[in-house]
Amino acid sequence: MKTASKRELTSGRILDATYQAIAVRGCSAVTLREIAEESGVALSQLSYYFGNKDGLFAAVLERMQQKYAQGLEAKLRNSTSFQERLEKLVDYNRLLLKDNTDLYRNFLEFFNFAMASPEFKKQVTTFLAGVSRTIETQITQHQKSSKSLASFSSAAITHFILSASFGISLQHLLAPKNKDVENGFDIIKTAIAIIFTADSKERN
Repeated sequence: MKTASKRELTSGRILDATYQAIAVRGCSAVTLREIAEESGVALSQLSYYFGNKDGLFAAVLERMQQKYAQGLEAKLRNSTSFQERLEKLVDYNRLLLKDNTDLYRNFLEFFNFAMASPEFKKQVTTFLAGVSRTIETQITQHQKSSKSLASFSSAAITHFILSASFGISLQHLLAPKNKDVENGFDIIKTAIAIIFTADSKERN
């Protein structure tokens, strides 16, 4: 097993501190000086590793994308049908909202921050494209098993599920005790089941 280098350990501490700071205070309130103090490094060292605030945030985004992809791959590893993969994708996004709320909170913080930073907007766009590609890779090979969905590209299906999941998550963060909001995930799964039931009846 490869031992992490001093550089990797230091950058990891910085990214951990940044991730937590964004979840607690939001992107706009986070400063490089505070991150340096919270991660136990000199401000000049933080600048050396990541350059500026946009560079630091971009590195956090990349790390979030990697973790999302790894978790999704593990969730879908033993899924053999298109329906099962779509349903598990919905379940995965729901699980993240319940067990890793900070991940969604940071997603939304980054999206908001990107509206005021054209340069960072490129990073967020790249991030979303990477997440979408991860999902598409997992579902494309099974897509033709559904006649109803075959006319839509895997990209369109991916964007729909991501948009719905992010929308539900945003509402949940605003009103965490409202169970009707979280039930939105069940509505998506019900719609998926209806589509595949209709496909099955048509084939038979």
